[in-house]
Amino acid sequence: MGSRVIDSDLELFLTGFIRTELGKIDTPLAQGVFVSNRFPSPSRPKTVVVRDDGGQSTSIITSQPSIGVTVMAGDDVTQGQLATDLAHLVKMIINSCARPDPGNPVAAVVQSYGPYKILDDSSQPSRYMTFTLSVVGQPFD
Repeated sequence: MGSRVIDSDLELFLTGFIRTELGKIDTPLAQGVFVSNRFPSPSRPKTVVVRDDGGQSTSIITSQPSIGVTVMAGDDVTQGQLATDLAHLVKMIINSCARPDPGNPVAAVVQSYGPYKILDDSSQPSRYMTFTLSVVGQPFD
């Protein structure tokens, strides 16, 4: 193995992981959820957007990025219970994503915060969460 390591595409991994795990959950809440690293246009009834905000390198092979996750669901802006329930489901999935599976760069979920109610221009109930992950890069050489 060479001495150079390239960071993994964490947004690509997490969006695929969340999609797969939601597909395994047999409840209407988990069905038909649009998961991406971009907000859809036009908006979708249930949306999860994952953003990698970067972070510090902690060794030659590890880093500790911050991840922002926005969950939008339902149409009752005053209560937003569907958005809250979906956000809790997504939080559960991300909190359990550290595994020694091939292709999984997440070694540990260090911290998670939220979900918090947010207001945005969509008028759709939205929740926001952040996570700090410990991730492992891939050998480059």
